[in-house]
Amino acid sequence: MKKIFSGLATALYTPLTNNKIDYPVLSEMIDEQIDAGVDAIVLLGTTGESPTITEKERIQVIKYAVSAVRKRIPLIIGCGTNDTAKTVRQVKQAKDLGADCALCVTPYYNKPTQDGIIKHYEKISICDFPILLYNVPSRTGVNTEVETIIEISKFDNICGIKEASKDLIHIENLFKKLKGKLPIYCGNDDLTGLFLECGASGAISVTSNIIPYKFKEYMTNFRNYYDIDFLEKINSFLSLETNPIIIKTMAEILGKKGTELRLPLTKATIGSYKIIKEFFKEEGLVK
Repeated sequence: MKKIFSGLATALYTPLTNNKIDYPVLSEMIDEQIDAGVDAIVLLGTTGESPTITEKERIQVIKYAVSAVRKRIPLIIGCGTNDTAKTVRQVKQAKDLGADCALCVTPYYNKPTQDGIIKHYEKISICDFPILLYNVPSRTGVNTEVETIIEISKFDNICGIKEASKDLIHIENLFKKLKGKLPIYCGNDDLTGLFLECGASGAISVTSNIIPYKFKEYMTNFRNYYDIDFLEKINSFLSLETNPIIIKTMAEILGKKGTELRLPLTKATIGSYKIIKEFFKEEGLVK
């Protein structure tokens, strides 16, 4: 399977205004990312609040994004669920609506065995559509082990993995056994430098929602990046509260639109808001 992208992909948040998807803002966001030089866009992932996006909205978002992106860069759609049959339907839907790839997370909550994870992706492979694996144990409650990833990578349509484990031994083994055999993308903004040092194909970033140009600059010169302290500070804020609460808070402080959240997610605490705004003031980004 051909590599779907190299470099930076932004996991876009879903812009919401009055609890409805704000399509004019989504269009602006897509153009901003492309103008900044990102290499792919991910929609309807964790950052996109996919658990609370309705089926009707999902179809509309994909159709709209396909039209807005216009094949300028790859459009990747989050299609992972903890129901294999539903995941297959979502992957087929993304394919039929004109997207370029599906991002499929390890089944969450029901915590399948490693054999179950393999069989889950085996079923998805019948869709004949590029699939990015997504390992994020902090969200799913189960780690997709390296040996399991090796087995899954044998399916023809697997085009890479978004790795969001923070286990450094797991990451080391992943690169040791799969570097050059399967594209590996960093799924934790604060570990991007480490992944690039290890030979990653790129990163799928949350931070690049608000500073895509800076994150792109960093990735092209990560060893000698001129503003690393700023970037590390921004990345550190992401852990203050659950994603995408913080990235939408940053966007709100910077005057961007569509920053509402859907329950059960709620606005950032006053403490988190003040910490971020004070830093932005110090950096001259807001008054």
